[in-house]
Amino acid sequence: MIVKAKAIRLSILISTIVIGLIVVIQAFWLRRVYLYEEVEFDRKVVGAIKGLYDDINLLEDSTKYLNEVITKPEPHIYIAMIGKWEPEDTISYFLHHELEDFGVFTDCRLTLYDVHRGIFFEKDIPSATGRKTVLQAVPLQLTKLSRNSIILYFPHRERYILSNMIFWIVTSLILLGVIVWLGLSLFYLNRQKSLNELQRDFVNNFSHEFKTPLAVISLAVESLKKNSTAEKKEKIIKYADMIGGQSKYLQGQIDRLLRHSFSEKTELQLIRENVNIHELIREATTNLQPLIEQKNAEIHFEFNAEEANVNADKNYMLIVLINLIENALKYSNDPKVVISTVNKNHNLEISVKDNGIGIEKRFFHDIFKKFFRVPKGDIHSSKGFGIGLSFVKKIIDSHHGTIKVESVPGIGSNFIISLNQSQF
Repeated sequence: MIVKAKAIRLSILISTIVIGLIVVIQAFWLRRVYLYEEVEFDRKVVGAIKGLYDDINLLEDSTKYLNEVITKPEPHIYIAMIGKWEPEDTISYFLHHELEDFGVFTDCRLTLYDVHRGIFFEKDIPSATGRKTVLQAVPLQLTKLSRNSIILYFPHRERYILSNMIFWIVTSLILLGVIVWLGLSLFYLNRQKSLNELQRDFVNNFSHEFKTPLAVISLAVESLKKNSTAEKKEKIIKYADMIGGQSKYLQGQIDRLLRHSFSEKTELQLIRENVNIHELIREATTNLQPLIEQKNAEIHFEFNAEEANVNADKNYMLIVLINLIENALKYSNDPKVVISTVNKNHNLEISVKDNGIGIEKRFFHDIFKKFFRVPKGDIHSSKGFGIGLSFVKKIIDSHHGTIKVESVPGIGSNFIISLNQSQF
């Protein structure tokens, strides 16, 4: 099954959105875990202080609630009110044991503060699982309190909480790594598919460029074989010149193919010059003269454009005109083709109108897709690979122009090209 590039791009867009959502959810979840660990840390520290109150009588009124005697001015600082003092070493000893009993395994600096003496005792209580380090002093703004207090300072609080989250952090990083790897894989696969499509388009485009002049040469050769043509020297010269011109064109395209065979650009390589579209239309009809004679077709020119010059690639625009006129001839039983031009809003509009079998409106968008052929009537049974109109659109798009179709089944079709003329 061939997966279209549009479907792949849509899948990548959806995957990117999903990956983004997963990353956001992971970040949200990690934040929730961090907040939970913060609450747990607070609970353990408060529990240790309560245990200290139970171990030694530090409160004059034991009926007070913990939120009345314990405050937390900053995330890593806890202040516990003291009613009466006990020996400093006793407080330090029991506090150390309470912190370990409640599983607070991070460094703590114990500071005792008296409203009359100020700070009179400081001691570092190292974690049982860490190495001994000299801790920072309590911030100065907390050294002037209105009551006797025990100050517990945990300078490594954030690091400790993160260490408790190591499992969640590692699994999140692994998941993020897998997601990034999948995203890069999708990007790589899409790039490979794009390169494959580019290569296929490259072959299709140049195959069609070779097909058109070869078709003209073939028609000219068939005309030369006819007795009526062989007896007229001027026709022989005319068709010989036609064959020579198309052969020269083919050689030029082969040179272009060799020159750009390694190009990865999605647009065609244009060689722009000042092109007179009226002259190019007459050249296209001259190239198709054998088919015009074979179909007994009528070609009418309505050149209403006062300015017919555009900045374009002459060879590519000739392919566009030959394709549209050839289709108008092939898909009409009694061809009557009107080719007209008009200037409109700094654009040159070129119209190729026929009286052929027409195209249903539901196929208007599809006819410019590669390999699409209208599943009806002679179009379905005609030769070719359905890349003519897609290549025509590619050429017009490369010129930053537009092409559209107006058609009524059984009445005919009208292909309208618009090219910018603002530089003239």
